[in-house]
Amino acid sequence: MKKARDVKEVEEIRKSILEGALNIIVQEGFAALTMRSLAAKIGMTAPNIYNYFKNKDELYITLEIRGFDMLHKQLLKAYKSRSDPFQRGIELARAYLTFGLTHSSYYDIMFTYPTPKHNDYVGTPLENLSEIEYRTSMEIVLLALKAVAAFMGGHADPGDDDVQRRFIAVWSLLHGMISLYNSRIMGYTSLDPKAQYEELITEFVRLLPHLGT
Repeated sequence: MKKARDVKEVEEIRKSILEGALNIIVQEGFAALTMRSLAAKIGMTAPNIYNYFKNKDELYITLEIRGFDMLHKQLLKAYKSRSDPFQRGIELARAYLTFGLTHSSYYDIMFTYPTPKHNDYVGTPLENLSEIEYRTSMEIVLLALKAVAAFMGGHADPGDDDVQRRFIAVWSLLHGMISLYNSRIMGYTSLDPKAQYEELITEFVRLLPHLGT
């Protein structure tokens, strides 16, 4: 009788499957991910992969959950590291930027590529799993809105239009910075883009309360 795999071994196999799926999505696109192509990529049989994941969408959503969980933990750590709203804003922006540059493959499927989103799974058997990713992503948004509101003063509320507009401005700037760096375009215009990014974050956070005024 074949010995059952222990928890650690199962987790390592799942990790290998997920990393293979992530590589296929990033390199070839979401449509290219099939259990057969994944099996060839990681040296497993397709039927064996089904022992760990029901289908490619479950694989993809699990990757999304992992990505947003990593990002949320890093941003929460940055948020708690500073009590001053200005310094907190800089730390949050820096943490987001670092995640995007360090985990570019995750960042791309989370924010760059036209991969399926939560609404695409509403009403499907995978809605509950997708809900986990959605809740974590919304916790990230709320954390950022709270930081922007605190930076604007005691009168501001995370639900205010001005707060949300400034949040979108910061997010758009950081997303552009990450995309330009990861596409290697910045290397043609800057000898040290990371140093310039650091200066830009500080300047932009300082100007944040005055946007649109």
